[in-house]
Amino acid sequence: MTPRKIHIIGAHASGKTHLARRLSRRLGIPHYALENLVWNGTGEKKRRNIPALREQLLLDIVSQDSWIVEGQDYEWLTFSFAMAEQIIFLTPSPLVRDGRMILRFMRQKIGTEVDQDRFSLGTLMNMIEWNHHFERHTKKNIIEALEPYKHKLIITKYVQ
Repeated sequence: MTPRKIHIIGAHASGKTHLARRLSRRLGIPHYALENLVWNGTGEKKRRNIPALREQLLLDIVSQDSWIVEGQDYEWLTFSFAMAEQIIFLTPSPLVRDGRMILRFMRQKIGTEVDQDRFSLGTLMNMIEWNHHFERHTKKNIIEALEPYKHKLIITKYVQ
């Protein structure tokens, strides 16, 4: 049976959005970026939603019959993990993710990709640093947090 409630998690530039879009089209299931629950607005006007609001927004999504959510957070997502029929943890190497971030940054700067957040070179460097922190620390924490759901967990390094 094909899962109808899917949670995709991974570091920045791991392929979460790409996979969510492909699955959404193939399965006819709406997909949601968890980043849009955490943040309100774009660019310099981007503000963090209060936890109660983001959790209500998540509850509204996971109460539906089918959904795909994707993001890097894990601390506040226990409810989503529990409701998911399938959890996919994307774990490409940090160098692959670095390359994807650099390419995305370059495409945004030359105008072939939308730059809603107005990333600067400094932001890119911070993101690369966070990317390697994810590999050294956060990845292990996510695997521990997903332990109760290992029966429905797929960990993969590759998304095409």
